[in-house]
Amino acid sequence: MKRFAATVLIAALLSTSALSGARAEGTGEIPVDRVILSTSGLANFVHKMQVKDNATVEFPVRFEQVDDILKSLIIFDKQGRLGGVTLPGKKPLEQVFKDLPFSQGQLSNPMLLMNAYQGASITLKGGGNAAITGKIVQVEPEQVALDDGRTTTKHRISVMTSEGMRQALLEDLQSISFDDAKIRGEITRALDSIRENGTSERRMLTVSLPGEGARPVTLSYVVDAPLWKTAYRLVLPEGEGKDKKGLLQGWAVVENMTASDWNNVDMTLVSGNPVTFRQSLYESYYVPRPEIPVQVFGRVMPRTDSGAVSTARDMARREYGNVVGGAPSAPAPAMMKSMSGRGERSRQQAMEMAADSVASYEGDASFASGGYGGMSNVAQAASAAQSAEATTQVLFRFPDRFSLKSGQSMMLPFVSREVPMERIALYQPDTHPRHPLAAVEMKNDGETGLPPGVLTLYEESALLKGTSFVGDANLPVVARGDKRMVSYALDSKTTIDREQKSRSTEGRISVAQGVMRTAMTTRQETVYTIKAPEKEERTVVIEHPRMGDYQIVSPDPKDVEVTETHYRVRVPVKAGEKKTFSVVLEHQGWQSYTIASFSTQQLVAYATSRGQIDAGARKAFARMADVRKSMDEIDRKAQELERQRNTIFQDQQRVRENLRSLSGTSDVQQRYLKKLNEQEDQISKIDAMRDQLAAQRQKLEGDLNKMIAELSF
Repeated sequence: MKRFAATVLIAALLSTSALSGARAEGTGEIPVDRVILSTSGLANFVHKMQVKDNATVEFPVRFEQVDDILKSLIIFDKQGRLGGVTLPGKKPLEQVFKDLPFSQGQLSNPMLLMNAYQGASITLKGGGNAAITGKIVQVEPEQVALDDGRTTTKHRISVMTSEGMRQALLEDLQSISFDDAKIRGEITRALDSIRENGTSERRMLTVSLPGEGARPVTLSYVVDAPLWKTAYRLVLPEGEGKDKKGLLQGWAVVENMTASDWNNVDMTLVSGNPVTFRQSLYESYYVPRPEIPVQVFGRVMPRTDSGAVSTARDMARREYGNVVGGAPSAPAPAMMKSMSGRGERSRQQAMEMAADSVASYEGDASFASGGYGGMSNVAQAASAAQSAEATTQVLFRFPDRFSLKSGQSMMLPFVSREVPMERIALYQPDTHPRHPLAAVEMKNDGETGLPPGVLTLYEESALLKGTSFVGDANLPVVARGDKRMVSYALDSKTTIDREQKSRSTEGRISVAQGVMRTAMTTRQETVYTIKAPEKEERTVVIEHPRMGDYQIVSPDPKDVEVTETHYRVRVPVKAGEKKTFSVVLEHQGWQSYTIASFSTQQLVAYATSRGQIDAGARKAFARMADVRKSMDEIDRKAQELERQRNTIFQDQQRVRENLRSLSGTSDVQQRYLKKLNEQEDQISKIDAMRDQLAAQRQKLEGDLNKMIAELSF
């Protein structure tokens, strides 16, 4: 059965030899010449080749990358013309077999395929008989007994000839051919489609390049790819000091996850964050159309209405100008230039990667290659990348070419040079409350920025006569000329204690309509005590957290660096020294009070020393304090009268209970009645006194409210 199926397929393929000759001269698979990998997860592939006259080139692409190629493919052929790019549809086999009398499953089974062409003219050869020519009646399986007693399945074909019905076993035939050229063409077209779309993971793109003569052609496109990773090495010199230099080596880890090998390609790495997106250009879309009702005389269809970072001192100056009431500062000229050019920059950003990829290789400017020849015996990078900064990204291009097989990875050195550095002890209380971190402040004095990556640190050692591993760190993006602090270990030999204090002080006061507004200065002080190792000096950098609207006042703000979340205070400490210093933050704000709610003690405080007010205001507060004091005395007397009245009332309750327990008349009863009368007289006097006190208090309260209303400064 398998042998017969293979015979049918070979025969069908042989019948397409005329079509294969229709391809233009110069047909071939275009090789990859340049690879540009981006940290945005994209790869720019550049293909270069020589073609002659009318040419056709083709290359396979992964199914999920077709949309990206349709979006980004650009062709450069100065002496030729663009003839178009073709590729199979997203579901090509479904479309092909939709127009054929058989399915893909029937094509794979000769019995089903021949039954699909029932009545077609066919010629059978082989099987020990003369050739049979006739129309297909039916092909059906049957069980045939073998000599050893077992059975097997064979297929009997019935053909109606001019001499009558003839039959043969398919497994005994040498060849079968359809006499109708149209049928052969249908089978051939189906087989070609299966070959071109043999896997759902790949599509073959065909580029037509009409033209005259031999000429170079370049194709460039951008597709998704694994982002290249960065791994740095930094060798620290032995000993302390500010004017030290370390050796920085940066290695890029690249991967070839394409379907083909990279042979002798030009490699460029791009570090940046361009705008990227995908669009389903390979998907078939049909625009929905509204259904319009049949127009009837008298019907009207109305129109549808669709409806109508710096030093702390510089930062304080900027914030003060914006908050306290100064006029907003105008943007700096450089900022205005950046704002005005934003649209042009966006367009330029979109074209940077493709423009770099198609530049003439022979005309590339040469850059000074990174090298190193001083520290220990660290090897010099033989092919460190040449770097350059574009508007929104950094380019690293290697002077050598590389080959990388499909599915493999490799490491390439893109940086190898000395960098200025200083050892520091970085204190981050949220990382460790008592010990700082051993860190290095590194400056990028190169011509381009450095992309982020993991950093492995080594230290020179005279004892080892070489280097030793000291820790790992995470290196963030370092722009050209910027500094970064990278921490790699805990400095347990240096201890730091801290103590926090807080207090508030009233400042200027204003009063209007009975409301006092007081300027409040809240002061947060943190006292740090640093103890350096006995025989080692330290440069300690304290990271003190920023607090909302608080401003640093000590130490001098011009000597303090500011990050997004912290102040950085630098404190040099000698070997064995114990140093104490403070970081002070202050907040200026206003608090509002209703003067009518002030107690006597509060009024006396403002009348004497509290707040920043003049003598006249203090006299006004003294008068109000006297009135409030008199009101307090009345309140005390009223409370005492209320206590006496409650005591009498409770005693009256006891007397009445005793009277109920007595019967008849007696001296005891008379005594109780007399006492009740006397208590009633006392209650009447107390009520009169309470009313008198209430009237006095009401007058004093009116006087106080008048004073408050008249007070304004």
